Amino acid sequence: MNFKFRKAKTSNGMDIIFIERPYSPMISFQVWVRAGSKYERPGITGISHMIEHMMFKGSSKYGPQEHAKRVQDIGGEFNAFTGHDKTVYYENIAPQHLENIIEMESDRFLHPLFNQEEFLRERDVVMEERLLRTDNSPYGKGLEELFSLSFVAHPYHWPIIGWKSDIASYTKGKLIHYFKERYSPKNIFFVVSGKAEFEEVVSLIDRYFGGLGGEDSETYNLPQEPQQKGNRWGEVIMDVGIPFIFMGYVLPGYGADAYPLISILDRIITTGESSRLWRKLVHEEGIASDAGGGVYSLGDYSIFFLYAMAKEGKSLYDLEKRMVSLLGEAEIEDNELEKARNQSLANVISSLEKSFYTGLVSGEGYINKQDPSYFLRNLDILKKAGKEEVERVWREYLREGRRNTVFIKGER
Repeated sequence: MNFKFRKAKTSNGMDIIFIERPYSPMISFQVWVRAGSKYERPGITGISHMIEHMMFKGSSKYGPQEHAKRVQDIGGEFNAFTGHDKTVYYENIAPQHLENIIEMESDRFLHPLFNQEEFLRERDVVMEERLLRTDNSPYGKGLEELFSLSFVAHPYHWPIIGWKSDIASYTKGKLIHYFKERYSPKNIFFVVSGKAEFEEVVSLIDRYFGGLGGEDSETYNLPQEPQQKGNRWGEVIMDVGIPFIFMGYVLPGYGADAYPLISILDRIITTGESSRLWRKLVHEEGIASDAGGGVYSLGDYSIFFLYAMAKEGKSLYDLEKRMVSLLGEAEIEDNELEKARNQSLANVISSLEKSFYTGLVSGEGYINKQDPSYFLRNLDILKKAGKEEVERVWREYLREGRRNTVFIKGER
């Protein structure tokens, strides 16, 4: 695969990453902001996510939802997401509409309304979202508790959506203060992937975003997570018919050599009905009604997690014991490795056919390593991954003393 990366800078200091894709029918315009939950603090947790919601509620020229309607009217895609490390706004559109998109996007960055009535309504929406996806969801609550248990110093400790008490205490003033701090030129860069003339892209972004100012945000020296020196356990009592168990391990974040190999472990251990976890616990031994897991691949650290739902009459503690013993079986068969590696590669390579995904992986490389092509290095590590390397990562990180376990139990 050949990718041509070009880079420029706006007059007010924001970087522009351009990935030329001359045969793509669509162009992806993405605005990346260093405004994820790790930049928050107790008292305003979740405020990055709240601001993302408010950015859809109107600007000086466009009313609430008007931006979205205009993108939909030209057959484009329009959305945003907030994570632990960033907030990303994007449009996927035909190339001839690029200027209109950049102009609309710039208006909400330079002139967001943050209307008080809209703010109060949206705060209630976020509270309902938290209630639905976390507080009333065994899966969501389990993951939230797992992150809190796994990170004692690093701000991955708190959830992206924020603690309930912090959401309730949001004010318009808090939002504006955080917006001015994080949505400033030093914290924003652009990723453009698709068919376009590089010079025109740079000119348009500078024309419409060149007037963006903002306060100089403080330099964040994020705390390092101390080495975990023992297993940890947590328990959540909630209205749940079937008890759950979540188990997680903190692994290296983006940039570490082990990072690409985690996807192979995920395929072997937790992904799908052919994974070791599902095959053993559900199909062969019948001690779980469901089992799975995944990886949260983040900038500073990652979390490899497993979950299982206890079958009626089966103990969570027996389930935990069996999951631990299964993780101790770190020998990988040649056919397991080949299948997992091929699946991981196929997933990445097929995704890279889309301008949107190419933009996302380039943005990840840039926000974490200042190199938009860094995903190609990760891809190369994945291609060359041998059994000994993957087993070494398994034994080094999925071992005793590094485990964090959360039990989700019904109300007594």
